[in-house]
Amino acid sequence: MFDEFVSAMKEQKKDKKPETKSKLKQITDGKMTSFANHSFKVSQGNSYRFPSNQFGYSLSTFSPFFLQNCCDVIRRFLRLEAYCDAVDDLSGPLPKSMSGSAELDLFQALFFPRSIAPRTPMKPAAATQMAEQTLSAMWFRLVAHYFEWLAGISELQYLGDEDKLRLAVCQLCKVVCFSVVYANYNRALDGDEELLHFGSGFYWDPARGNDPLMDDYCQEMKRIINHIIEPVKKVGMSKEEFVLVKLIVLFDCTNLMGLSPAGLEFTRSMCNKYRVTLMEYVGMKMEEMADSKGWSEGEVKNRTMERMRNLLDLPIGVEKLGKLDDDSLAAMVESNYGGMRGTLQQQIHTESRKVRHH
Repeated sequence: MFDEFVSAMKEQKKDKKPETKSKLKQITDGKMTSFANHSFKVSQGNSYRFPSNQFGYSLSTFSPFFLQNCCDVIRRFLRLEAYCDAVDDLSGPLPKSMSGSAELDLFQALFFPRSIAPRTPMKPAAATQMAEQTLSAMWFRLVAHYFEWLAGISELQYLGDEDKLRLAVCQLCKVVCFSVVYANYNRALDGDEELLHFGSGFYWDPARGNDPLMDDYCQEMKRIINHIIEPVKKVGMSKEEFVLVKLIVLFDCTNLMGLSPAGLEFTRSMCNKYRVTLMEYVGMKMEEMADSKGWSEGEVKNRTMERMRNLLDLPIGVEKLGKLDDDSLAAMVESNYGGMRGTLQQQIHTESRKVRHH
């Protein structure tokens, strides 16, 4: 389970015997070889390969404290998002029922996300109504998307192993929920405000709901999402801003228990770095509009700050949404609703709770 991963890491650090260290090195070397040899389909749309290795292993060599040009940062993460969304994949939606193997665990999710769900397009569309029978399929796809996305975040390789694990697991619901918020925001722009879209064809239509537990879960999620979407609508959040705010949501560990002092300081630095990057981008876009709008320098500054306030308010609502999602799914795991009592689900939603809430 989740706590066993952390305990194993601690034991490895304590055991200084040469024979033990040699054995551990052999195991580690063997695992790293399998990770390095792991291959998968490369997105044809952008010709970028995002290794499905843990925490962006072997990616960017830039210092995590180096503030890069905002356009370069955005370009990189837009490509990552496009890859994870499978924008060029024509394999279609997931089957309506897909429980996955009960033996899938956190190790596979971290290193081989595609082993837990096919990489199908995430474009929101109303194909499969949410019900007990479809819950697992939706959950596996969104979790696989999250772990593939993590593989492109190179800063995570600078965290200690225990902190990486805590961050990856404990921030999952927040990050996934923020992606769901953005998907529903885009659907609302197209006039579709009645349905709740989860991605990859999974949706909830209150008019078709006939499962009290699922309906209660989706209705409460929809209520909070609608509340969060209001400031998104107010500023008309762009995809470029979305990818940066998503990184801020990941590294905002203010309410996360269990990180080491060094890990907490590092995540704060990364969170601030992406806030500065967002500020640079917003300021640049405002300056581009200034000439045509006739704005003064002071007005550009005021509009930039107002937009930043609206964008940085989003993680507050997402925190609440993520907690609701995690609490609801934990209850479903414990009751095995929708066949959710698998190893991976328990590690993410029940075992890790002792880290988050103590």
